[in-house]
Formats: sequence, structure tokens, C-alpha cells
Amino acid sequence: MTEIEPTALDYFSGGVPTGEYFRMTLQDIDKVSAADETDYEGINRLQELCFIGVMSYFEAFCKDSFAAILNIEPSLVANLKAAGQNVAVDAEHVAIYGIESGWRVGFLLASNFDFGTPRTINALFGSLLKISPFSKDQARQFEQLLRDRNLLVHHGGTFTLKYLEQTALDHRRDLKMHAFTNSRVIGRSEVSTALRLLEHIARKLSRASYDALVNYIAERAYEYSSERQKALHYLSWWGDEAT
Repeated sequence: MTEIEPTALDYFSGGVPTGEYFRMTLQDIDKVSAADETDYEGINRLQELCFIGVMSYFEAFCKDSFAAILNIEPSLVANLKAAGQNVAVDAEHVAIYGIESGWRVGFLLASNFDFGTPRTINALFGSLLKISPFSKDQARQFEQLLRDRNLLVHHGGTFTLKYLEQTALDHRRDLKMHAFTNSRVIGRSEVSTALRLLEHIARKLSRASYDALVNYIAERAYEYSSERQKALHYLSWWGDEAT
């Protein structure tokens, strides 16, 4: 059977470098949010949707970045296994791709992992390339955004006792007054805060992934084809700031 040589873009979900795709997504969400001409301070469904969207797309960015790294350098599976991560894949899925599974292993593995919290994201990228996308302060900020996102998605934004107990409201009278009555209001400023934080973390992750993988390859004297080398280069692509 003739081996198929993938192009540089084949290593990435959707055929687009992950960081660049996320950059364009953030830009689109920012435009939608900024175009909102609502002038009252109450519940704003458009801003809620923008907020939920940016959080969801960030999770996809982390998953797709992880997948692309493994697609480019499948030997990193050994790092995951050594760190105790589950590296089992469905044999039927491997059979679907056949000889292409070598450079699609990242897609097969990434779908098994949880990229929804700072802790799990740091653990996965730490196992893979010994990098930590979130600092302690960034993790704290993200967890608050995540609480807001989950409140919107699972409770329509209406305060629950659990949500309020995790915030500054801890007096029993305040809990009784607000829980199941009032709502978390998401406006343009909240969306902007999420956009800035997630852009910063995503840029850092893209850069750190590229640098760590370059070092990994150099230490082992691996030689890449021209297309695979391009794919490696694309890991750090963020607008005009590519390596």
C-alpha cells in the first residue's frame, strides 16, 4: 500500500492552524459583541451568547492544539503514558484511517480527554510537553469565567445557592434573597474580559507548544519532511506573529 504524505494543513483540525483559527474566532466574536447597540443594563442575550461562545471555542482550541501536536509528533504518546494518562484508542477508529492513523493519532486521543478546566488542561499539556498553559492567577480568573458560563448554560443565568456560595455572597440572608430569584448579568465588559484573558492564554500556549516541541525534536535529532516542518511552524501561527 502506498504511503500517503500529508500536507502541512492535514495535521490540523479543519485544515487550519489552530492558533490562527482561534484568533479569527475571537475577532469575529468581538465584532458581534461590539456591534450590540443595546443601551440598558439588564439581561442581554446577545452578550450571553458571545460569552458562552468564547468559552466553548477556547475549549476546542485547547483540544485541537493538543491533537495537532500529537499528529505532528506521535512519539509524544509515550510521555502521556508515562504520566499515567489513558492512551487507549478505539481499534475501529484506527482501522478507519489505516496508514493515515500515524498522523491522525492526535485526533483519536484528544477526543477522549477533558479540556474543560485549568487543572485538566495543565495536566494534559504538562504530561505531553511539560508546559503549563495556566498560571495560578490565570487559573483563578478562568474558573470564575467558567462558573459564569456553567450558570448560563445549565441554569439560564439564574443564581443558584452553589454559585453564590462560591462568590463573595456567603451571608445566609443574601443567599436567600438572590438564589433562584436574580440572575448573573453578562454585558459587553464581561465578554471583553473573557476575550482578553483567553487570547493571552492561547497565545502563550501556542508559543510554549512550539518551543517545547522544537526542543524535543532537536534533543532526539529527528528529521522532518518539508510539509511536517511547515506544520511545526504553523503551531505558533497567530496572525502576523508566526515564527
